[in-house]
Amino acid sequence: MLIALAGCGDAAQRGAPRSGGDFSGPVEIGNGRHLYLTCRGKGGPTIILESGYHNSSDPWSNSDATAPAIGPAVLTALAADHRVCAYDRPGTLRYPDPPSITDRSSPVPMPRTARDVVQDLHALLAAAHLPGPYVLVGHSLGGLFIRLYAQTYPAQVRALVFVDAFPVEIPSLLGPDWPTYRQALDQPLAQFANSPTFEEIDIDKSVEQVGAAPAFPPVPTVVLTRTEPFAIPGTVAPEEGAKLEQAWRDASADLIALRPQTPHLIATGSDHFIQVHQPDVVAAGVRLAVQRSDPNR
Repeated sequence: MLIALAGCGDAAQRGAPRSGGDFSGPVEIGNGRHLYLTCRGKGGPTIILESGYHNSSDPWSNSDATAPAIGPAVLTALAADHRVCAYDRPGTLRYPDPPSITDRSSPVPMPRTARDVVQDLHALLAAAHLPGPYVLVGHSLGGLFIRLYAQTYPAQVRALVFVDAFPVEIPSLLGPDWPTYRQALDQPLAQFANSPTFEEIDIDKSVEQVGAAPAFPPVPTVVLTRTEPFAIPGTVAPEEGAKLEQAWRDASADLIALRPQTPHLIATGSDHFIQVHQPDVVAAGVRLAVQRSDPNR
């Protein structure tokens, strides 16, 4: 299966449209590897959707919005006005029933770090001929990835949107309790615990990489947060889950403080997957970031 996918990668790369037209398929990024990319719509700036830990690109194309929230899914909504793309990181989960590890992107050795993710994304954007600078949208741990991308390639970033994103201050705020949460984050589903291809990110090293990177760039930033608690794994006691909730909320204030006058949108009634439950709020946040950004950047 991997050979067949790699064999169609060159065609996918040549066929990846630069500015418009629907596209879904593998794109070669070098060293015999490919990443699965989905793009819709046309018009600038190009919007890149970065999923959370263990998630493929699926959540950006899914919506279970109920009134008064409205669909469609984030990717579809934004494609009405912009070129918008999402991709599968290696080892992430597709969401049929039951979930399965994506076979659409080349597997890689685990664990990885945020820097590895950033370099993959950089290679993908170049190989797919997607014009920048980009509006980067990151959910959960994807927020850490887009933050490091912006600090690494500031000239390529026009604006950032953090969707209930992982704040780098979480490990220090939790202190001695952090290893318990890190273990729960690394293995949320028991059926994938022994899979060598399942995504595993060295979060501690990734946080260090953000701290060691150049300063956060002067670009518009929008932060979205939720009101409903995490779905805590059964391995975490309720009182420990409450500590994580409080630390996440406290640390989100640091994301808001990254740039002056950062809009903070609160998705009342939503849990961690705001983009699935209230896609209209996420789409509105992205459009606000675009409106605040410099068109000449």
